[in-house]
Amino acid sequence: MSADPLPDPLPDSPPGDRPGDRPGDRPGARRADRAAAAPSSPQPLTLDDSALRNRVAALGLKQWWLAEQAGVDRRTVLRWVNGQVRQIQPANQRRLAAVLGCAEHELLLATPQAAASALAGADEQRAAGAALAAGHLLDRLGPVHEWDVAEQLLKAVALPDLPAAVLGRLLHQLAVACWRQDKLDDAARHNATALALASRCGDRALQAEALGSRANLRWWRGELAAALADWQAALADEAVFGPRARGSLHNNLGAALCEIGRLDEGRARLLHALECFDDDGTAMNRSIARGLLALAALSALDAEDASAGDLVGIAEREALRSEAQARRADYRRGLAFALLLRAEVDARRGAARADVEARVEAGRAAFAVLGIRESLNERLAARALARAGAPEAARQALGRAWTWAGPFPLEQAELRLLQARLAAAADERRALALDAAARFERLGAPLKAERARALAA
Repeated sequence: MSADPLPDPLPDSPPGDRPGDRPGDRPGARRADRAAAAPSSPQPLTLDDSALRNRVAALGLKQWWLAEQAGVDRRTVLRWVNGQVRQIQPANQRRLAAVLGCAEHELLLATPQAAASALAGADEQRAAGAALAAGHLLDRLGPVHEWDVAEQLLKAVALPDLPAAVLGRLLHQLAVACWRQDKLDDAARHNATALALASRCGDRALQAEALGSRANLRWWRGELAAALADWQAALADEAVFGPRARGSLHNNLGAALCEIGRLDEGRARLLHALECFDDDGTAMNRSIARGLLALAALSALDAEDASAGDLVGIAEREALRSEAQARRADYRRGLAFALLLRAEVDARRGAARADVEARVEAGRAAFAVLGIRESLNERLAARALARAGAPEAARQALGRAWTWAGPFPLEQAELRLLQARLAAAADERRALALDAAARFERLGAPLKAERARALAA
């Protein structure tokens, strides 16, 4: 592991161009003499990056400010905080402790045993390397265009003395890459190891982010109460990470609350996520949040939530904003999703059936190019097509949605509810609505169960 950077030496010049050099002298001879005569440099110390992260978070400091006060480059502070550089020169360590207002030893791993415990064991290193080698990482990340993540993961696993915190973050990101492609068992395994490593090395930021990832997995498996508890626990320690990670947690929690009918709470979380992303987020982050706000407005229409104002207008505005941010980021998944949102908006505004069908097909084609098959997308297609007066096409979309909804109990309940809304016969509608209500009750979504029962009445 490299020590923190020292000032660059003067660039080499050809022999004879430097003062004191003569043509014909053995190159480097006097350099060796000077090196032998120079006093030895102080030995670097081993930095406790978890203690540093926790101290910075507790004081609410910005990394750029800390770099300026400590007299080092911003990238140096970033590497210290992220655990990419574990050694620090004594002078830098003294300045850092002075700026943070703590004892110098509090930022160090004082003993060889402490330093060793912060490193991943050989078995853990081998497991991470094996997961990346056998997991076709580029194939996993390619469909979502996360090439930079793939690069960082590969670099991280190549380190000769991988710190536990770095391994934990590596496995956390690998878990995310897996669940983005519905490989939930792989994701759960990597997530459990990431949480264990975060606890072992005291990395609160990693623990909070991994809790958020576990919340997603639990939500999709129908463990709604446990998922909500994980998101709340992660956000209870939100001071330990930056606005972008905080925004992602609020974003996912907001989407979940909207799914179970707690629309006002969900919208508030999504708006808070946007505030975080405006502070430190990407266009892709903002596209996702805007798309979820559009979806929330369309869900409120189903719930007949008149208090929310012009819901069709809100859905249209947010879908267009989501599309604009997706275009800015070249976020192709977001562009495809916006097409399906706009198809339902068009249908609700009375657009021609052919125009709605064309927008639905454009969205489907965009998802097909990305290799993405999600039940939600076909559910949105079915809603738009049914409202546009294409009942047979809507039934076909529902059939595809059921095929892809297999592992997701909440999505199955949503599909049953949509089937009830689209049923022509009263007896069929009542039976489907009651089945949807029972599914929502079992999952712990009482508001959605109540709406399903109202449809059955």
